[in-house]
Amino acid sequence: MKTSSILVILAWGGFVAISGGRAAEGHGSLAESEVVKCEEKIATVRRDVLGKYDDALAELQMSFQKAADLEGALAVRAERQRFGKDRSLSERELVVEPKSLRQTQLQHLSKMQELVGLVVQETLPRLVELKRSLTTAGKLDEAVVARAAMEKLQNGHIPVARTEAGAVVGVDAVLLAYAGDRGRADKTYKGQKLIVRGVVSGFRPEGTDGRFYQVYLSGPSGGGVVQCTLASSVYRIREDRSNPSVPVLVVTLADGDGGVWRIQKGQAMDIRGVCEGLDEVVRLGRGELMR
Repeated sequence: MKTSSILVILAWGGFVAISGGRAAEGHGSLAESEVVKCEEKIATVRRDVLGKYDDALAELQMSFQKAADLEGALAVRAERQRFGKDRSLSERELVVEPKSLRQTQLQHLSKMQELVGLVVQETLPRLVELKRSLTTAGKLDEAVVARAAMEKLQNGHIPVARTEAGAVVGVDAVLLAYAGDRGRADKTYKGQKLIVRGVVSGFRPEGTDGRFYQVYLSGPSGGGVVQCTLASSVYRIREDRSNPSVPVLVVTLADGDGGVWRIQKGQAMDIRGVCEGLDEVVRLGRGELMR
């Protein structure tokens, strides 16, 4: 009886180990499957844009020939020969002259980068949600696989680009960037002055002295908030709770110039400030209310 009990326990232990391994493999496969589908879409986009680039080169060579421009025709023919061999288009292949050839290259290269970026951005939210759910469930190894999948897609297809100062960026775009790859997001946003666009989801004073007020902006997805700090040295801020069900934050400039902002939940708003990165939430310091 003891022997059979031991065998049952061992068999059960083996079943649990195998099941756990299959579960981990299943979550890893789910992330990898998303990457494979994304890569297939990217390949389709590339084929489509490069096919149109090939047609555009043929038309451009013909226009040079009709204009009896030998140098231009030879330059385009050389590019057609290179492209026919490599089937690639990147910044390395950009020519200086003729300008019409360079313009054709830039037009198709930028279009390809734009469409590839859209495909990646379409996939990232699913991987972010998968990573979040796995982390919450304590399945950390599987969450690492999902994170690696996001890094692979972004690093392989979207170059890191510093956001231009003063650029308008949606809350969801900032949150998705930080959820996908914090280091990459810091290179894009941290320390940069930008305008964050979203919907007011709440507000509260920071600390007991009331020197700062936090306004929280969310995006259409409702997947998080950006915390925007307003300083009392710049603004006079008070809460109007005459209607307890709809509190309103009343803001004026400290120097008395300008109008009045009446801020309440659900209100669309742009706030300009300096991105301070992720510290529990994504923070925007030195906030300025935009009209």
